[in-house]
Amino acid sequence: MPLSRIVAALLALALVACPSASPPVPPPVGGPSGDGGVTDGGPSDDGGVRDGGPSGDGGVTDGGITDGGPSGDGGSNITELGIAPQGLTPAEVGLPYRAVLMASGGEAPYTWRVTLGAPVEGLTLTSDGALSGTPRFAGSGGFTVEVLDARGARAEGAVSLQVTGTVFAALPDAYVSEPYGWTFRIPNGTPSQRWSLGPQPAPSGLRLDASGSLSGTPTSPGLYDFTVGVQDSGRTASWTHGLSVFTPPAIALLSLPEATEARPYSVTLSATGGRAPFAWSVTSGSLPSGLSLSTAGVLSGTPKSEGAAFTLTATDVNGRTASRELVLSVISSTLEVKTVGLVDGRVGEPYAATLAASGARPPLTWSFTGTLAAGLTLAADGALSGTPTAAGSVSLTVTVRDADGRTASRQLPLTVLPPPSLFTVGHWNLEWFGAPNQGPAHSTSDGGVPDDLQVAGARDVIGAASAQVWGLVEMVDTVDFNTLKAGLPGYSGFLANNSTYVLSGTSMYSAGEQKPGILYDSTLTYRSAQIILTAQAADFGGRPPLRVDFTTRIHGEDAPLVVIVVHMKAFEDLTSYGQRQRSAVALKGYLDQWLPEARVLVIGDWNDDLDHSISVQNGVALATPYANFLDDPTHYTFLTRVLTDANIRTTTEYNDVIDHTLVTDEVAVEAVPGTVQVLRPDATIPDYAHTVSDHYPVLTRYDFSGPPGPRVRLTSPLSGTFLAGETLTFAWHAMGMDTVRLEASYDGGEQWSVVVPSMRADAGRYVWTVPDRESATVRVRVVDTASASRFDMSPGAIWFTRAQPRVIINEVLANEPALPGGTAHEFVEVYNAGPAPVDLSGWSLWDAMASRHVFAAGTVVPPGRAMVVFGGTAGFTPGTPNTVAASSGTLSLNNTSDSVQLKRVDGGIVDFLSYSSTVDAVSINRSPDLTPDAGFVLHTTLPPGLPSSPGRRADGGAF
Repeated sequence: MPLSRIVAALLALALVACPSASPPVPPPVGGPSGDGGVTDGGPSDDGGVRDGGPSGDGGVTDGGITDGGPSGDGGSNITELGIAPQGLTPAEVGLPYRAVLMASGGEAPYTWRVTLGAPVEGLTLTSDGALSGTPRFAGSGGFTVEVLDARGARAEGAVSLQVTGTVFAALPDAYVSEPYGWTFRIPNGTPSQRWSLGPQPAPSGLRLDASGSLSGTPTSPGLYDFTVGVQDSGRTASWTHGLSVFTPPAIALLSLPEATEARPYSVTLSATGGRAPFAWSVTSGSLPSGLSLSTAGVLSGTPKSEGAAFTLTATDVNGRTASRELVLSVISSTLEVKTVGLVDGRVGEPYAATLAASGARPPLTWSFTGTLAAGLTLAADGALSGTPTAAGSVSLTVTVRDADGRTASRQLPLTVLPPPSLFTVGHWNLEWFGAPNQGPAHSTSDGGVPDDLQVAGARDVIGAASAQVWGLVEMVDTVDFNTLKAGLPGYSGFLANNSTYVLSGTSMYSAGEQKPGILYDSTLTYRSAQIILTAQAADFGGRPPLRVDFTTRIHGEDAPLVVIVVHMKAFEDLTSYGQRQRSAVALKGYLDQWLPEARVLVIGDWNDDLDHSISVQNGVALATPYANFLDDPTHYTFLTRVLTDANIRTTTEYNDVIDHTLVTDEVAVEAVPGTVQVLRPDATIPDYAHTVSDHYPVLTRYDFSGPPGPRVRLTSPLSGTFLAGETLTFAWHAMGMDTVRLEASYDGGEQWSVVVPSMRADAGRYVWTVPDRESATVRVRVVDTASASRFDMSPGAIWFTRAQPRVIINEVLANEPALPGGTAHEFVEVYNAGPAPVDLSGWSLWDAMASRHVFAAGTVVPPGRAMVVFGGTAGFTPGTPNTVAASSGTLSLNNTSDSVQLKRVDGGIVDFLSYSSTVDAVSINRSPDLTPDAGFVLHTTLPPGLPSSPGRRADGGAF
């Protein structure tokens, strides 16, 4: 006996608690026997019911009712409407079914509908009498139908259908992270039926409620067997079901091997997850001529043309899809050196390039004639590497030999640039500089001249920073400014009211007002200066910007450089917010109109932040007033946006970043990533906020060296750990290029895969999904499609991992001992409990009030290692590995109660600790040590009873 019949029989036994357990066939409609033309009790071999179906399997009982037309009164040939007797083949659970009900007599066309009950679940009756669908449950079902003919005559009859097979159809497949729903039902069960799970649980993430609804979102793939039971008016039954849970499909292949023109090519594609088999197709783009893709995923043929980019899609049996854009390179069958140029080197910096050839049969052997740059070597495998020791240009001819003995050569020039000399730009709000009755309260020393401490502090900071130009705001006293300038040999400069330099300056700025000023060294040649946007002076708080035009050496040529010093309207009120918005509009309009292709830096105190405003309305922070610049990234870049993202404050009092550097795209391409810096004079100048300023200086750096011509600068990603499936943003600035190509290498730069074959250079960004692979040596680059020798790549290795990074706060000392340095001995130890290195660049440590430390760029913690942040340098021995002092100068942890938070760059909380008491000189530590989610205990309760163990295991051992 088939399994389906056995299960049906078991169900019948389980539910037959009384003779009425099986649903009866609905009685025929039409009155007592003989009054409607229905024969319902005559002798019959199949049980006494004549219903038009063979062997009593199902059929239609004709009610014979007419109500809309004459009957035998006019000699009409139209007979009385009825439902024709017919046999209905039994249906099978889970299989498609179709039958057509037939009418007798009457006048066509006929119209059908259900008037009582409902068809077997899964079947529907259409108006033309077609009963079709896929039954979900076994058993006998009955319902009443009505037929109308063209004259309006009506007839009714009962329909019964036997459904064989198991009670339940097979459960549809489920997918991880995809909502799932299925309802169990007993045919003809009572409303009181209650469902429950047996000993085996449902798959993780799913639950069964009492109504029989299985729902939720599966969390783990696998084949699960579980039991469901039902109770119905005292009767019970249970069944074991199998449910397959799959992960969503994904295409495993990240790149395609190169094809060679006119040579057979074949690659079998594969997919993970989903329910096999997969059907493969090309859903966008097209394959290179000569290649085809079978539905089984075999990409094969003999390519006849150049390569192409296309999107492949794999569809599993349930219709779930996965797609991936791939590029297939088709190389010429003629051996040739594919490398057409070499990227410039620089004296003292490591150099690496790998020569490439096409149309060759490996292995390949490389050699050269001519002269290599001093410090470089060419290996037989084509790796050109070393550290150049002398600047200059050389020309060498490289030759490749393949396994067949064929050779090809190409002449390649190589330029080695001198060591870079970075161009540094600084700006600083020197609070009411030199004002007699305003500004820092302690700016004058005992017995000294007015503001001598402020002047001396500014002189020391500016002199040590070695910047080529400084934009200064809140400059009041000319005499103090001249004293400052005199203490800075090599600098020239002036304030905005100096008529020798600024013709209109005295009409806009008086001697006692705050005003912008400029300092510059001999690398810049002054050309002119003017006060701009004077018509909008009120929106600038009465301080319209100072524009200064210079020339300086940029890529070996004298080139113009414009510096604009701004001081936007201060305060959080809505009126001031509106002034900042309007002044931003006026400033951008000026730059768009008068300096559309110029190298421009706009520096100074913008008095607002870039992620959102310091101004609040109804308890919600308003949008940044500088959105008009942020919305035009093709032409303008706030280099200080990295400070906002990392929560690196620029004032002594507030967490917001309000001192900014805006540059045009002509300057952005020269900016050196990772060099934006907030100086912290408060670490060396006592009582800095009350002697010098309430703002910190901000520096940005640029590389104006190298020859003229097109250039590209990669700004992201420069480092970091990225999880498979998340997004990574390529960001860059380019000048003099039409299109660029994006590439990635998973072996430190030996082999490169194309991410995007070509896109507009001025797009400046591309969002990429991190591929499903593990590599600790990923590098990415942006390449000029017109010249492969012009590119910029990430300076160091990037990590791709499949495992979720896990960094925890492992140990905290908040109650420092009474030692010299005091709070410098407070510390927070963070530990990498994950399987891959984690880049903490820009992450921050907070107490309950504010950010106390921001991890510097390049701070990478390997798996199983820790990083310790002390309150100050006096807390640890200089040179201690993986140990730094808090960037704010203090951790500021309360002895009574406080919290410690570790946050990502985006502000998301990575780990959190709250404590309510401390013990002198004793830290609190995870127990067990280094264990995520473990609780904290006093360190002295851990063996061997140490008071603390910063940078070491709890027992004092090394990591």
